[in-house]
Amino acid sequence: MKNIDELNAMAADAFAAAIAPLFERAPRFVASIAEARPFESEEDLFDSARGIAREMPEAEQIELLDAHPRIGGDMTTVSDLSRREQGDEDPNEAWIGEELTALNEAYESRFGFRFVVFVAGRPRRDIIPILERALHAERDEELRRGLDDVVLIAADRMDTLRGPRPLREELREAIALETSRWMVGEIDRDGLIRATHRLVDEGVESPALLALSLANQREELDLAGPVARLMGEIGLGGWDRAQAGQLLAMHAAASILGEVSQPIDGARRIATVSSDPLFRELVARWEADVDGRDTLDAEIRHAAVDLFGEEG
Repeated sequence: MKNIDELNAMAADAFAAAIAPLFERAPRFVASIAEARPFESEEDLFDSARGIAREMPEAEQIELLDAHPRIGGDMTTVSDLSRREQGDEDPNEAWIGEELTALNEAYESRFGFRFVVFVAGRPRRDIIPILERALHAERDEELRRGLDDVVLIAADRMDTLRGPRPLREELREAIALETSRWMVGEIDRDGLIRATHRLVDEGVESPALLALSLANQREELDLAGPVARLMGEIGLGGWDRAQAGQLLAMHAAASILGEVSQPIDGARRIATVSSDPLFRELVARWEADVDGRDTLDAEIRHAAVDLFGEEG
């Protein structure tokens, strides 16, 4: 996929052809985007696309939605990008396809346009409750949501075709820390989502981070899948609770050594997130020996040096 400057420099027909796969080749829509150039950035392109989609005549809006294949439909008839997004059908779970077919038919009969949703790596079975809830929405609300999701899909496809931009090391660390805090129970679901929104607001460009936010908006009960995708995106695929605890223990040890936190506060955190026996012992002794706490603070600092050295 060409960058935004290269796209801006193209003739209108060439530009429309280049971005057409992002929008399942809806002809009038991509032509309208071509007319809106130049764009300052990819974000500007998709913001403009969202505005155009919301403002164009309803017939063109429906044309755009109907250009997308049914979720759970015949995979032999869809584009490569859509096939990749929806994943392979499990022959042992044919009921999922049958349920999606029935729900899609009910949706199209009720609203007069196709159900489109940003799948964001979720398995097909997770789409069923989303589609069921959508059937109870107002038509205007559902039309707007579907059009917005068309643009989210397109942005994700551009990232897929171009390949994700490497995140700066400090952003990778921030994602790893916040996700690890959730994995060990230091923060709850709401805390994880607040951290997710903060990172998005700070300009972190991550399809997996966006997918995690959307999974929460749609009230998915289990966030383990989106979290695993996020960790894989930053190069920590297979990250588990033990690794999360070790990372947080290292962070706490660094806070002790940098005098960001009091030794006992850092020690308590290390004992909690990693169950380190030495720090559990030091915490227990510190709480029991009021008069010896200055000496124990020094022991905690030495233990933090050793932990930091071992992990580093």
